[in-house]
Amino acid sequence: MIRKSMKAWLALLFFAAAGCSAIQDHCISFETSTRNCVLAEKGWMRWSSCYKGMDNKMHFAKGFKEGYQNILEGGKGCQPTLPPRWYWKPCYQSAAGGLKIAAWFDGFTHGAVAAQQDGFGNMQQLPISPTAKANWMTRQAPPAAACFAGMSEGNKSDPVTTSEIRDAGIPEEPPKELRLTPEVEMESAAEPEIPVRPYDDSGSTR
Repeated sequence: MIRKSMKAWLALLFFAAAGCSAIQDHCISFETSTRNCVLAEKGWMRWSSCYKGMDNKMHFAKGFKEGYQNILEGGKGCQPTLPPRWYWKPCYQSAAGGLKIAAWFDGFTHGAVAAQQDGFGNMQQLPISPTAKANWMTRQAPPAAACFAGMSEGNKSDPVTTSEIRDAGIPEEPPKELRLTPEVEMESAAEPEIPVRPYDDSGSTR
């Protein structure tokens, strides 16, 4: 009985430990998303005074916040290919709806630029240790001129003569006349005889 209860407790601890990592990742994702939403709202409040009197300001603000969050999430601020799904409704399939969608795209670009100007362009980058950074910069640096100090002068040894090549057992280059491919004379084919028509025969009667 005690062994069964111990196995049950061990199994429970095992599954709980396996689920802790997933729960922790979900909590971190939720925390990051909430922080980005708050920062995007603050960014719009800071920059909204620059867009007074513009048309479709509400849709511009939505795009502004989306672009702001894109930078906070580590993006490059590039506009998406398609607008959000709520702009796919039939009510936006008109000239006025097209202007609202265009305002959203315009706001996205302005929001991304505003986030970079606010200093949030490197939010997703983790700093590395100074030692690792110094090693990386050393590898990226070009080689010093002292590394090539002994390589400036070429090899000044005497050239190898033909007799030395013969003594070393290296075969010499064959004569030119032996390397030429002999020309093969092709016999000209005999011209085929042209058949004579029966009525062209000199012995035929007319």
